[in-house]
Formats: sequence, structure tokens, C-alpha cells
Amino acid sequence: MARMLWDEACRLDQSLSSLGHYFSYPPEYAQTLTGGLTNRCWKVVLSENESYVWRPVTPITKAFSISRFQEFQILNALKPTDLAPSAMYLNDHGLLVSWVEGSTSNNDIKLDALLKLLGRVHEFDATKLPIAPFNYTARVDHYWILLNEQNKVEPFLSIYNQWRLTPNLVDVGQVLCHLDLAGHNIVRTDAGNKIIDWEYATITDPRLDLVLSAEMMGEKPLEVGYRYCQLRGIEDVDNWIEGIIAWRPRAKMMAMLWYLLAFQLWGDEAYFLTASQIAEDLTVSSDT
Repeated sequence: MARMLWDEACRLDQSLSSLGHYFSYPPEYAQTLTGGLTNRCWKVVLSENESYVWRPVTPITKAFSISRFQEFQILNALKPTDLAPSAMYLNDHGLLVSWVEGSTSNNDIKLDALLKLLGRVHEFDATKLPIAPFNYTARVDHYWILLNEQNKVEPFLSIYNQWRLTPNLVDVGQVLCHLDLAGHNIVRTDAGNKIIDWEYATITDPRLDLVLSAEMMGEKPLEVGYRYCQLRGIEDVDNWIEGIIAWRPRAKMMAMLWYLLAFQLWGDEAYFLTASQIAEDLTVSSDT
């Protein structure tokens, strides 16, 4: 993480200058944050006991359909739960949230702890959240449209066409979902675990959330589904497992497109290799 004086940081990222009217005095310094694949955020430090995270609006966030306004609405709604950082300030250039002091869990968080957190998110009453439900087909179509023609080739083209439609499933409810919950977005604090980075959060099928978390944690999605149902006392387990099976290839295809788009935007070959590996996994699974 690069640490620099506030004026220097503002010259490097002009969106930080938009915070000038929010703070009563200039911050001591700003520090680039690493770890996020989508966001390139800043830790803004006013004093030893007062820090924030600046989450800017950039061409990258727009390419991935990330809305800081929606993130702001979700964080505001979650404030009574103490599950997430507090949303402090929103403008056209980004979102300022409270800094969560603690240590990230990375990949060492226990599965049950993660599933209990996920269950708390899914149990949150999202009926009054002023956000539109997630549209899976619209999202993957958006990623596909943004890709250059040289990336719209086989096997990516066939996989996209095969899995671009939402599965026809028994409805288990549309709930608040994080869609990026694994150890890297969980912070251990003195008051318990908190979830950060809500930029992909939305209202959708919780079985998609389970699949995405299982894949990021390196766990078997079906085992994750059974354990989640057990922890929450869910009785219609078959409908949940059926949904997990149906969502898994679609979640992987969406991730494949995400990595292709990331490769196009940043030029990092590692993103293309990851997209190619996902495509290979999907091709092999469909052939067996």
C-alpha cells in the first residue's frame, strides 16, 4: 500500500478532491488499498483514531455495472445490523465509508462462520430497499457487449450462449445477497466479524450467492448448500440443492466473462488465463 500526503494523493486521483467540503480540516494522508480486483480504493486518515475508505466511481466500476448509489443505499439500510461499514458521504465521484479496524480473514475463516454471516445477510428484511432486483441475463449480456471481438471467440462464445438465461426454478425468495463473500471480504474486529466491499450486493436468488461463495472458498457447492440449510433450519432442501446445481454453471460463466473483461481493461494475462481455465472446466463438465 502506497502512503502519501493528502495533496499528493489528490493530484494522483482527482476524485479525492471532491471530499474537500466534507472534512472540516484536510486529512493527514491517504493510502492506496490493495486486494480488491474491481475497486482501486483509498484509506483516508484524518487522525490516529479517525479513518475512512474512499470508493471512487471510475470507468472500471461503470464497466462492471457497479453503482455507488446502490452500495450507499444498502449500507445505510444495514446500519442497525452492525454487519457492514457505515456509509458516510456520497457524491458523483464516489462513496466514503467508515474504516473497519481489524484483520481480514483471507482463506482461513471457517465455513460455518461464513455461512452464518451469509445467513444473516439473507435474513435481512430487504423489502424496503430502494434498489432493483438483480437481472442475471442483463448482467452477462452487458459484460459480453463490452468485450472486443477478439475475445468473442470459442470456447467463450458457445459457453455464453449456453448459460446466458436465468434458470427456471422453484422460488425460494429474492433476498439481499453480497455476491462476493469469502474470507477476503470479512474483517475480524473486537465486536465480531464484519463484511466489507458491498459493491456487487443486490437482491436476488440466495442460491446464486451460495454458489459464488463456495467457488471462492474452494468448497463443494452441494456440501455448502446442505450445511447452509442445516444451519438455517431450512426444510425444502431439495429446492435449494436443485437451485445450486442450476446456478453453478451460470455463476462460472458470469465469472468467465468478468475475467475476460478484466483482461481487456487491465491487460493482465493472468485474467485471461483464469477465464480460459473456467471455460475449460465448463466444457469438461458439460461433456461428462
